[in-house]
Amino acid sequence: MDETTIGQLVGAELKARGVRPESFRQIAGRLLGLSILHREDSAIERQLYDDAVRIEGLLNDYFEAAGFRLFHERHQNYFRLYPPGARAPGLPDEDDAVVVEAVRARLSADFVATCLALRLLYNEGLRQGSINERNEALVTVEHLNATLTAHMRRSLPPKTAREKLFADLKRARLIDYRADPQVEDADALIAVRGTVLQFVADSAVDALLSQAQKPAPMPEETGDEA
Repeated sequence: MDETTIGQLVGAELKARGVRPESFRQIAGRLLGLSILHREDSAIERQLYDDAVRIEGLLNDYFEAAGFRLFHERHQNYFRLYPPGARAPGLPDEDDAVVVEAVRARLSADFVATCLALRLLYNEGLRQGSINERNEALVTVEHLNATLTAHMRRSLPPKTAREKLFADLKRARLIDYRADPQVEDADALIAVRGTVLQFVADSAVDALLSQAQKPAPMPEETGDEA
């Protein structure tokens, strides 16, 4: 008796759900390459997202077999894929997860700090009721820089490094902005996307705020010996 292959099982499920194999490959490729598939980003991603919803169970099983975990944010219409061992907001921790360093993104200190600042700014927008219909919080570059200074004691990097940082944040679907010389303009607007809520864990924000509330250490007194 011939054994059924994984490809045959996947193909049968796709046929039953009315999704083309080409669409499945594009969905898997985007999730593995970018870690996110957002319905609002383009007409192509809208179609791929809709197909992904129809085969969500298959995608969960497919990625779970390799140790990945798939998170579906239905309110904001996106999927995010987490590598083995990663802590995923909205998903339970895996105590026995095997960490595969090769699939973990190597994030710069500027990227990590800015992500925390973006999460703080999005939380501020939620409190103020200023989130727009696209689930975005609009902030200025100056406001972002001030948040970095106040909470992380650092500033946005200079022009060339800032352009790369913003491009990386946009690629991760965390912000949207006009990629032009205005990146240096303090009044330029950045759209902080709701995806930041699942990208930056509540525990990271709590730890940051807790650290900020600690009193600064008093300088040691020095005196001349008698």
